Amino acid sequence: MSILRYTLRIEDETLEKLRYIADDNFRTVNKELEKIIKIHIAQYEERNGKIEVIPK
Repeated sequence: MSILRYTLRIEDETLEKLRYIADDNFRTVNKELEKIIKIHIAQYEERNGKIEVIPK
């Protein structure tokens, strides 16, 4: 699995709140976002079934 870069546009206040949460969890903002995204995907798959990803 490769690591890709993705540009995120986000409001200042939202980013500052995310920084606060990441710091509280001893994570970088990037790692906090990864964690949140993985949780969201897991919840989605729990409701809708596994998402099959076709390698490119």
